[in-house]
Amino acid sequence: MIRQIIHKEILENLLSFRFILSLVLIILLFAVSGFVFVDKYRQQTSEYWEKTNENLEDLSEQTDKLYQLAFYRQNAWRRPKPLALCSEGFEKSLPNYFAFNMFSSELPEIKGQGNFTLSHFNSIDWVFIVSMILSFLALVFTYDCISGEREDGTLRQILANTIPRYEVLFGKYLGVVITIGIPLFIGLLISLIIVIASNVVVTSGLDWLKILAIIMLSFLYLSMFILLGMFVSSRTTHTANSMVILLLIWVVVVVLIPSFGRIISEVSGKAPNPVDLERKLSEIGAEMWAKADELFGKGAGFMSTIRNHPANKPAARGRLKTATTNARNHARDDHHNKMLAQAFSGRNLTCISPVVIYQRASEAIAGTGINHVLNIRRQINEYRASLREYIRSKDAEDPDSLHLIFPDSGCARAWRTISHNPVDFDSVPTFQERDLALGQSLKLAIWDIGLLALFNLVLFAASFASFLRYDPR
Repeated sequence: MIRQIIHKEILENLLSFRFILSLVLIILLFAVSGFVFVDKYRQQTSEYWEKTNENLEDLSEQTDKLYQLAFYRQNAWRRPKPLALCSEGFEKSLPNYFAFNMFSSELPEIKGQGNFTLSHFNSIDWVFIVSMILSFLALVFTYDCISGEREDGTLRQILANTIPRYEVLFGKYLGVVITIGIPLFIGLLISLIIVIASNVVVTSGLDWLKILAIIMLSFLYLSMFILLGMFVSSRTTHTANSMVILLLIWVVVVVLIPSFGRIISEVSGKAPNPVDLERKLSEIGAEMWAKADELFGKGAGFMSTIRNHPANKPAARGRLKTATTNARNHARDDHHNKMLAQAFSGRNLTCISPVVIYQRASEAIAGTGINHVLNIRRQINEYRASLREYIRSKDAEDPDSLHLIFPDSGCARAWRTISHNPVDFDSVPTFQERDLALGQSLKLAIWDIGLLALFNLVLFAASFASFLRYDPR
């Protein structure tokens, strides 16, 4: 009997005018999403490789002397993600430029983002279409699934048979899931065909697995709205009342609560000020130099370009410079962490909205959004450590070097604290951004996936309990 209920629900939905409109709208949006993404990705990829190759060319020019390699200020740019098609994660408003050398890393910056006014507009990616449009359509197909049949008198006839109510409820649920799934799959297929046919995007096996994970997550998200519509429909006796209640809930949950995220972030804490950071960095330098001899040994603050000058104290100088750089690095990291804490605070406080949860989980799986920036910064720190080990190993081969690797290019040049011998560029570690494995991405999203699953269970239980007591007369 449950098969008959599913068949009845699907047939009625497919023959309805609302399904035709929904299908046309979804196909149009996914097609536009694909074309816009291809054009943007082509431009971003071209710029990325141009700037990356420039950095590698400049890096190769530093290999004639090892110490130059250690102090060269490298530039890394955020690599465009193919899965930004699924979830862009507001990447156009996030830092895309990272400057660093072996000893320190600057704060991420936003550079070369084109028209800055466009950052205030949402991108039409898969997550936007699912979270905004399809979630509303899920309510359109469920607001009358129970109260509507009561008004038509068909619910009384169905329940007059020996059919358990849970089968009726489950059959209606699966019927709407399949109905919503049809335009979703057609839209996804059209979007993928547009992207693949462009020959601009190269997708790996890992990308396809992540796309599958995002599609499954999308169904989990839409399932929650389907169950919400069924619950409200089972609590009302008139379809008009059901639609009004669901529209109000949708506006609050999908529009208002996520919009409060930025307001909450700004109110919950004072934004870190770059001027304050610069002042702190200056204070650190002044404090260290004022107590240089006392803290790091006599002659730490003195330097003569004459290597054998008796007042030169390379070891003390190295301790001073290393401590100063480490303190400044710590100040930058603390400033960056405060910025992240403020950004995350709004999202954490608005996680009662399934839209925020769904967007956050999709970004984690796709490797976009704030997680993308954090991943690059972490990989840069790992690269700096590997570059340091490379410099140390090559420096150990030079008998004329003092083998004191500390952040002072003047000392490295005048005292030969780091080797001046050339190195082979092919042996030099180079930075290349790596994508997270699927397991790592899912680990970042596991709590959000769990919350969506919990919402589904709660709404299903509420719908079932409400339908058991529903009066079909």
